[in-house]
Amino acid sequence: MAAFVLVPPASGDGSTRTGGQLNLFPGSATPTVFAAEEPFWIGYGFVAGPGDAMDESTRFELRVDGRALAMQSDVRQEAGAAVHRLDVAEFPSGLSAGWHEFSGRWYERGRLVLSNRVAIQFVER
Repeated sequence: MAAFVLVPPASGDGSTRTGGQLNLFPGSATPTVFAAEEPFWIGYGFVAGPGDAMDESTRFELRVDGRALAMQSDVRQEAGAAVHRLDVAEFPSGLSAGWHEFSGRWYERGRLVLSNRVAIQFVER
């Protein structure tokens, strides 16, 4: 069984991600208003339990305004088995002003285990 993890603010190569993290995890402090055209990122990951491994069907998926986004995935392996996975979408130019809907889905071994949908208003500064 895999556990959910929040993604730290550094990318896999050690560089800092552009902008702040927009958190969609259910029950978290998700903003209802965000600055338009400002960079941000969304990302989540999984860690395998002791003696367990994951495959590509354990993942986080993101849709924005109904469109699926390609995720940057970082998979770490031990003894040939995936034990840690991060899925991140970066928005270096932010989003335009207006309402945008985000839908996050967390899958473990291909089975949907968690989902959340939020609408956020992006406003001009």
